[in-house]
Amino acid sequence: MKLRFNIAVALLCFAYLALEWNNGRAQMADFRVYYDAADALVHGDTLYGKAFGVSSGFYKYSPFACLPFIPLTFLPYAAASIVYYILLTAALIFFLWRVSELVCNTKGNPAFAVTLVTGIFLIDHLERELHLGNINLFLLMALFEVYRLLLGKKDLKAGALYGLVLLFKPHFLLLLPYFIWKRKWLTATITIGCVFIGLILPAIGLGWDQNMRLLRFWMLTIGDHNVALQHSPNTLYGLINRMFMGELGGPRLIIVILTLVALLTALGLWLNDRRHGERWSSAIRFEEYFFLIGIVPNLVHTDTEHFMWVWPMLALAVCAALNAKTNYRIAIICLLALAFIPFAVNSPDIVGQRFQLLFDEGGLGVANVMILLAGLLASKDWLKVEKLKVEG
Repeated sequence: MKLRFNIAVALLCFAYLALEWNNGRAQMADFRVYYDAADALVHGDTLYGKAFGVSSGFYKYSPFACLPFIPLTFLPYAAASIVYYILLTAALIFFLWRVSELVCNTKGNPAFAVTLVTGIFLIDHLERELHLGNINLFLLMALFEVYRLLLGKKDLKAGALYGLVLLFKPHFLLLLPYFIWKRKWLTATITIGCVFIGLILPAIGLGWDQNMRLLRFWMLTIGDHNVALQHSPNTLYGLINRMFMGELGGPRLIIVILTLVALLTALGLWLNDRRHGERWSSAIRFEEYFFLIGIVPNLVHTDTEHFMWVWPMLALAVCAALNAKTNYRIAIICLLALAFIPFAVNSPDIVGQRFQLLFDEGGLGVANVMILLAGLLASKDWLKVEKLKVEG
């Protein structure tokens, strides 16, 4: 069954690529940015403030983030894009099973059902990832491995891998206070060291002055890319501002909501430790760790495909919904059902342009919160996910 499913998904992905080529839409615009930026880095050209491929194709990442793409620049762009598409397809299939088998703590039919339902739920975001050729899936996979390494008491390796993720997406700094809360001092220290090394590493080929210049441009680019968060529609600030304040909320709203989220999260962590009979725990728990990853798009201004980061919490909720012994099953099913349309069916070809824009401009943020709540409910009394064994 697993082999047939993998073949079916692979064929579906390549059929989609064929359609993209036939319709002249196989641009993989985000991959084009990484490819051209890596080529520019090699040749000493400008990285920032210059559009690559399309008018909006500005490079917004650290100079280090170009390095993994340099080997692909030895291929013509068409060939490199196909190679990257194959890698994305393989990663997608692999990770669908990776997450499901962990949350089900088994292999076979239960994991297959969770894999199938989760894949359908995520189809819009996975299609967009394939269309754009982005790195969100690879970053989520890396963070998943950080979790597994921490379960296996491999704190040094976990810190090094987490540091690499931060060099691509500083958004995930949200996890650093969590590691400190859990007294993962080695992980936090190695993370900081890895980030520092990654920031200065390009200086070996570029020279110190040029590397520092690029880092300054990167900081400016990050600032230019962000919008006023109280008007970012899928963030908690934007949702509250629009629903309850008539778009009149200012920067203070952000501070208030961030403070509330931080306090509620700290309270939740403390209560979770108490629930497990521990006054102070260093255990990294599935629902805590992946809740913090899944809520990132509700706290920072991101593109819609970044909502795929709720994937592990979604798989946990789906797994609980399919299990008749779950005490909160009805509530979980209701939350997932309400979240499904704005999260998975927000294609203009299905719901029309009007509703697609409505879903992308706030509905997606609400759906993400519902999925996170469903995942937290699933963790309360069904799977003791913090006790799962690390496989492989």
